[in-house]
Amino acid sequence: MPGPERILIPACEARSFTLAAGDVVRVIAVEGPQAAALIAFNQQDHRESLSTWLTRHMSGSFSHADKVYSKLPAGRLMFTVQSDEDGLLWLSPGRCNRLKYEQLGMPDHANCQDLLAAAIEPYGMSAYDVPDVFNIFMRPRFRENGSYEFLPSPVAPGDALRMRAEMDVLVAVTACPDETGAYNQYRAKPIGIEIHRGG
Repeated sequence: MPGPERILIPACEARSFTLAAGDVVRVIAVEGPQAAALIAFNQQDHRESLSTWLTRHMSGSFSHADKVYSKLPAGRLMFTVQSDEDGLLWLSPGRCNRLKYEQLGMPDHANCQDLLAAAIEPYGMSAYDVPDVFNIFMRPRFRENGSYEFLPSPVAPGDALRMRAEMDVLVAVTACPDETGAYNQYRAKPIGIEIHRGG
């Protein structure tokens, strides 16, 4: 039996790949705490994409989900999550972007929005098509006033989020370039991808 396919996403870069229904993907914190921003589309109809909002709505949690859904009106099961450790998910659809870095005085800093846009461009899509982001290895702490902060995700080198694709999907993932956030421990690092075909 052939072994898994492996992709190493260098720090501050993104990669895209496809999964068939039944394939299992592992997103790996190669060097420890490091955020990964994942987006996904139905391979047959790119209008149907992963919805972090609907996933959070159905799970009732900002940090745990067993099932990952596509956006409405489809609202179909896209992935089944096979990992349940704390600190693996931040179910907010946002991602780092040029506006935030401009506000921080770093207008030319790499950002997940632009990295994801470049990763899906070969498939005929543009920056306007980047959907909700599924944030991996981000651990928020909420304050009483409604604001929040991020703590380093409690993952060790080699720890992974594991998900099974429930439809044929196109996926893009970044190794988040943010060097200002605790979730990366203030240093961008690579992300590993491991694909097990057929589960």
